[in-house]
Amino acid sequence: MNRIFALAAMFLLVGSSTGLAQHTQHARTAPHSGFWLNGGLGVGVTDEDVAGDNTGPAFYIRMGGTPSDKVLLGGEVIGFSRSVGDTDVSLGNATFSVLYYPNSPGRFFVKGGVGWASAIVSTEIGSGTFTSDDQGFGLTFGGGYDVRIGHNLYLTPNVDVLVQSFEEFADSNVFLFTLGIGFH
Repeated sequence: MNRIFALAAMFLLVGSSTGLAQHTQHARTAPHSGFWLNGGLGVGVTDEDVAGDNTGPAFYIRMGGTPSDKVLLGGEVIGFSRSVGDTDVSLGNATFSVLYYPNSPGRFFVKGGVGWASAIVSTEIGSGTFTSDDQGFGLTFGGGYDVRIGHNLYLTPNVDVLVQSFEEFADSNVFLFTLGIGFH
C-alpha cells in the first residue's frame, strides 16, 4: 500500500514540476469557460487480497460545463480491469463529479464524485464463460494537473481512488494512475 501512495505522490510531482518549468506559460493559462471534455488511459491497482496480479489497464472519460473559473461540473465514467488466471474482473464508477481548481486560473485540481459502481466477473469454465455482475454505490476522489499544450488543449496526469460498495460482491477500492488529454 505504501508503494501506491509513493507512486501517486511521484505522479503528481512530475506533473507539478512540468508546470513550474513552464511558469511563463502558466501566466497565459486561459480561464475555464463553457463545455469541457477530458479522457485518458493508465494503470489501476486494487486492494483485493487475492492471488495473482492486482494491476491492470484503466481509463476515464469525463465531460461537463463550467459554472465558474474555479469549478467544473460534469459526469465521469472511470474503470479498471484485470485478469487472474481464467477470471477477468472489471470495476468501474459512473459519477456526477466536481473538479475544483484552488487557484484561478489554475492547473492543479482536486475532484470528487458520487454515483454508481459496477463490477463484472467473467470466468472461463470448460468451453463456456460464466459471468456475474453487481451494481452498487460508488465514490470517486482524486486530483490532477493540467499542462497546457495548445490554445485550449491540456495534457492531464491524474490520480484517482474509486470506493465501491456492493450488495453481493465484496466492497473494493481501486487506485488509478492515468494520463489524459482534454480541452476546456
